[in-house]
Amino acid sequence: MSGILYGLGLGPGDSDLVTIKAAAVMRDVPIIVYVTPVREGKTGASFARSIAEPHLFGKKTEIPIAIPMLDDPTLGRKIYDKVSKEIASYLDSEKNVAVLCEGDPLLFGSFMYLLDRLKDAYTVLTVPGVSSLSAAAAAANLPLVSRHQTITLLPATLSESEIRNRLHEGESAAILKLGKNIAKVKKVLSDLGRLQDALYIEQASMKGEKILPLSDAPNNSPYFSIVLLTNAETK
Repeated sequence: MSGILYGLGLGPGDSDLVTIKAAAVMRDVPIIVYVTPVREGKTGASFARSIAEPHLFGKKTEIPIAIPMLDDPTLGRKIYDKVSKEIASYLDSEKNVAVLCEGDPLLFGSFMYLLDRLKDAYTVLTVPGVSSLSAAAAAANLPLVSRHQTITLLPATLSESEIRNRLHEGESAAILKLGKNIAKVKKVLSDLGRLQDALYIEQASMKGEKILPLSDAPNNSPYFSIVLLTNAETK
């Protein structure tokens, strides 16, 4: 007998979008785990924990994972190896552990790295959450796809040529992880003649939410922003 590992999707930022199931797990679980980003040597606050805050009751053992935001994944892998062993020790003592994840745990989510390391030895239950894609579309009241259409999800961290190659004419697309990459995305879409069709959504569902034509968006956008290109047939 061992504890259960939960991967909790907490949604895009608004604590009211946390599911009833995720809130129930957080209420009862004794141990929570969350990522704290490290940029330029400074550890920032955990976005996932801030979403969870209103739903955390009682004393919890907290395991922050300080992850440097680097293109090279080598250091991150070593950190996840170490944290996985710590989590395993709690599971072996029959304690349940919840990993807090903004958005959905398995859509560009850090939980997948712990899942891969622990799923073969322990019971893992993943609780889906509202993704940034869904939140952005809802904020803009913008249909994403309809009928037989498709949508492409792209991280803005790809090279300019890769983004260009993966954007197909007329196809709906969502470009995530903007941050410092927004100028590159603007250039690609401008070159493709699609800039005028692109919508920029920043901090969907949160207090600082902004919805703008991409052409009007600032070039210092936050990481949690998204570009939507849609062509849904609604007639």
